[in-house]
Amino acid sequence: MLKIVAQAVKQPVKQPMAIPSLVQGMIKTEDGKVFKLDSPKGSAWLESISSFRFEPSGNNKPYTVRKESGIYWYGCRKITGKVRKKYIGKSSSLNVAKLEEIAEALEIPPVPQANKVAERVAEVVEEVAEVAEKSVERVAEKVAEEFVEKVTEKVAEKVVEVAEDRLTALELQITNLQKAVEALQNALLGKLDSSDSLELPKVDNEVAEQLQNDLGNLKAENEKLRADYATLLESSTHVTNKLRQEVQELRSQLETERADREEIEAELSEKKQNFAPAATLSEKLTPNAATILSQLRARRKKSKTDLADLEAILEILES
Repeated sequence: MLKIVAQAVKQPVKQPMAIPSLVQGMIKTEDGKVFKLDSPKGSAWLESISSFRFEPSGNNKPYTVRKESGIYWYGCRKITGKVRKKYIGKSSSLNVAKLEEIAEALEIPPVPQANKVAERVAEVVEEVAEVAEKSVERVAEKVAEEFVEKVTEKVAEKVVEVAEDRLTALELQITNLQKAVEALQNALLGKLDSSDSLELPKVDNEVAEQLQNDLGNLKAENEKLRADYATLLESSTHVTNKLRQEVQELRSQLETERADREEIEAELSEKKQNFAPAATLSEKLTPNAATILSQLRARRKKSKTDLADLEAILEILES
């Protein structure tokens, strides 16, 4: 037995792992580096850690700032054995002014609740506020994506417009070239049908071949432009349909969240209406039960029975 005690004494005590501290807006890391939180270096530092200790500038007590779900920050402090949490937001919302505000909120003592229903009401209200803030962030991201897609669509429309103008010009050139070739062919046929013995002008084969090549190139370019136009049109239609679908999904999501919020507010309102304070408890009791309650309250200082036990006894008497 003595050996076991001696071994236990010899074993070194494990010290808790220290976390970085933020004092008067300055970050102090374990390796001795010091820099401001409200700076690009401070923003990069927030992405690399999961918790730190914040010491307010006033009389408020320090507390721990933790990251949950890898995204959202909370201010935490243990009070009378229970951890109180206050929502801060994403890293982009975390700054010295926000941390001072959370420190002030953590100093406010929780309002004593008459029963668990009222406590749950407060928790649900805070959860609704948190969900609403996250919903606003998601809507902002969707709006940014929608703006980018609209700009892309406008650029595609401009490219299509330029391609159409170029295609029209090429078609006009092809038409003029075809008319010139037809006029030349008619002139040659007229010369052959006449009885004039004059020599017909010789047609330059190279010129004719060059004209044929130019005509073939123009036709190929025309076909390529038509194919490019069809591809751009199809891409633009696909982007537009996708954008409309995402906007519809976003509207549906917002409607669902609005309906859920209204349902929660209705439930909270109903619970508030059904909630009866402890001061009116004696009014709802029968005369005998009210008399017993008065006697028990008069003797409460001499008895070890608490109010919960008394209410349980009264419920038994009422039944």
